[in-house]
Amino acid sequence: MKFDVHCHAFPSHGFIPNGGKLGDPYFLSVEQQLQMFEDHDVDMGLLLPLIHYEIVPYPQTVKEIKETCDKYPDKFLYFMNMDPRMFYRQTKADFSRYIEYHLERGARGVGEMCVNLPFEHPLMDNMLYWINQYKLPLTIHISPTPYYVYGIYDDYNLSGLERVLDKYPDIKFFGHSAEFWSRISGDKQYRGYPKGPIEPDGPVVRLLEQYPNLYGDMSAGSGLNAMTRDPKFTAWFMDKFQDQLMFGMDFCRVVPKDDMTLSKLMDQLLAEGSITQAVYDKICWDNAAKNLGFQTVAQLSK
Repeated sequence: MKFDVHCHAFPSHGFIPNGGKLGDPYFLSVEQQLQMFEDHDVDMGLLLPLIHYEIVPYPQTVKEIKETCDKYPDKFLYFMNMDPRMFYRQTKADFSRYIEYHLERGARGVGEMCVNLPFEHPLMDNMLYWINQYKLPLTIHISPTPYYVYGIYDDYNLSGLERVLDKYPDIKFFGHSAEFWSRISGDKQYRGYPKGPIEPDGPVVRLLEQYPNLYGDMSAGSGLNAMTRDPKFTAWFMDKFQDQLMFGMDFCRVVPKDDMTLSKLMDQLLAEGSITQAVYDKICWDNAAKNLGFQTVAQLSK
């Protein structure tokens, strides 16, 4: 079984940025996302509302995402999302009523956080304080610099992330993006999709070792690249961090059935004996189940 911890879907398509041609999809429709599940052997997924203008010219609402989940309750769970600049950009803004409102309606956490601010910004720190108060998971997208597309920006060593991992131990941070997964290696290639063997002392490895509240959201081309650039490392990494890694796809466009995906890679690693069934089940389903509050593979099989 596979649970995708990183899904996006829009009921309809509007303006297409980045020079897209009229009629080109920008992210998937709900129906396309469901088809991707079928084509790539995924059973359920977590919908993440895209509310930040840094990533979309027409932000979604959490209400819109909840309505999709209500329509397909056997296929989707969802996160709420928020922006640290909400509530008049006040550094002491109270997020409690907003958080409780969405938790009461079924949200399981917060994200994807794509705002282009550093972790140490006072507005960001205030928002994290409230997420920590409610002990919620948070999906974060890391960026290497300010004004670089979207995402929370941090240095190569992820020192900002480390500070908040230590300061807010009750947040389960789901790390994601090319600028997160490229830091799996100590070679200091920290943009895009670097190739070649994983070198020791990568910041991601160090932080996973030191902070049990950090989890690896393995979705998108960035997660797949990190897991395919050094096969020997991959087997070791999945075994060592089997309790902190979570399967994801992050389909933003239609992906042909025959393309290499993390879904195919996980099946391949299991079939060849590089990982055990226990490791496979934890990464593909159980870790998400424990973090989001649904039944594990063992519970479902009873």
